[in-house]
Amino acid sequence: MYSYIVWGNILALVFVVIFFVLQLLTPKKTVTTEPTKLHIGDITTESLQYYCGYDFMKPILVAVRGLVIDVSTRTDLYGPGRELHVYAGKEISRALALGSVRAEDCGSDQLHDLGEKEIQRLEAAFSDLTQLQKLDVVGQVVPLRNLTLEELAKHNGSNCDQFPLYLAIQGVVFNVMKGKDFYGPDGVYPFAGHECARALALMSTEIKDCNANIEGLSSSEMETLRDWKARFSNKYPIVGKIAS
Repeated sequence: MYSYIVWGNILALVFVVIFFVLQLLTPKKTVTTEPTKLHIGDITTESLQYYCGYDFMKPILVAVRGLVIDVSTRTDLYGPGRELHVYAGKEISRALALGSVRAEDCGSDQLHDLGEKEIQRLEAAFSDLTQLQKLDVVGQVVPLRNLTLEELAKHNGSNCDQFPLYLAIQGVVFNVMKGKDFYGPDGVYPFAGHECARALALMSTEIKDCNANIEGLSSSEMETLRDWKARFSNKYPIVGKIAS
C-alpha cells in the first residue's frame, strides 16, 4: 500500500515538472497594441500658442492652412532653442511659403500677395511634413466665437450636450469641460456660464462676485487674477471672447 502512495506522489511530481517545462518551452503570444493617436480637434490660434514646447505635458503643434500638425517627434527642430522653434504653436503657412524663419512671418495664413513659386514651396513643405516625415494632422484651427453674456449663461452646465461648460475671465472665454467637477453647478467654484474675473481675484466662491468689475482690487488681488488667467490659458481651450 505504501509503495502505491510513493509511486502516486512520484507520478504527480513528474506531471508537475512536465507541465512547467511545457510552459517554459511554449512560445508566448505577444499582444501588440497600436499607440493611441493624439486628437486635438478644433482649436483657436489663441490656444495653439500654448503648444510650443515649453510645457512638457503638451505636444508641440504647428498649423498649416488651418490644419494642425503634431511635430512633437521633431523636438530636434521645433523644441525650445532649436532652429524651427519660432514655428512652434503658430500658423506657419506664410513662413513656409516664403521659406522664412522670421518671427514676423509666423502666425499668419495670408497668402493672397504671394506668387505661384511661393505657393508651390508651401505645398511642397506641407507634403514633406505629412507624407515624407509622416507627421499626423491632429486637428483644425477655428475662429474665436463672439458671445454675449446672455449666450455665455447658457453654458452653465444645465445642458452640457448642447452647451458645453464655458466661463470667462476678463472677456476671454474658456471651455472648462475638463474641469466640470470644479466649475460645474456642483463644483467648488460653480462659475460656468459666468464672467468670473472679480470672483477669482477675491478667491471667492460666491456667484454674486462673478463679474468683470476689477475696480478697488488690491495689487495682490490683481496678481491673483493674473495667476488664475495664466493657469486657465495653459490648461483650458480658449474658444471665444465676450462681445463688447
